[in-house]
Formats: sequence, structure tokens, C-alpha cells
Amino acid sequence: MQPRTLLTTLAISAAGLSIAPTHAQTADPCSVYTCMAGVSGVGTPGGAACTAPIVAFHAIQVWDPEFDSGSTAAARRQFLMTCPGVQEPTNLAILNVIIAQWGYSP
Repeated sequence: MQPRTLLTTLAISAAGLSIAPTHAQTADPCSVYTCMAGVSGVGTPGGAACTAPIVAFHAIQVWDPEFDSGSTAAARRQFLMTCPGVQEPTNLAILNVIIAQWGYSP
């Protein structure tokens, strides 16, 4: 390959990488935890501000090829555990309530 062709190919590739679409960021696990605690009766409902976090929680689903409720609950628990404060004993109890009520339904 000639140097000029190589440089052109690299320039086009670099341009393609820089204009690639960006993806939405994932929901903050602490916001999801707080909102799910509110709808589980453990905290205060967050109103409209909790719509996106609750949708993000319910979007965590495991299909293999049918809906796998146990794996979905485990994935939802794992996601909520990434919030640093959830490891506290009181918050772990709330997490168990959230998963018991909402962990298994798609």
C-alpha cells in the first residue's frame, strides 16, 4: 500500500471514530436504589424524578431464551450493590425488600 493511500485510510478511519454516536450513560445505582426503596414502602417516593431510575431498574432483564427470573433478580441485586452505601447492614435489609418485591418481574 502506498504511503498516501495508507494516510488517507487512517484519516478516514479516525474521522469515523470521532463522529460515532455516543450512547446514553447508565443510571446511577444509588439513585435507582433510593427510588426503588421509595416504591417498596421503605423510603419516600421520589415522584417524577424517579421515573428514569425505576425504568432503568426494570430494564435489567436476563433472557436465556426465556425470561430467567432468578438471574434477573441476581443481576438487579448486583447492579444495586455497586452503590457504595448499600453494603451497610440497614441498607442491605432494604435491598432485600426491593429484590423480594421487584426483582423477579420483567
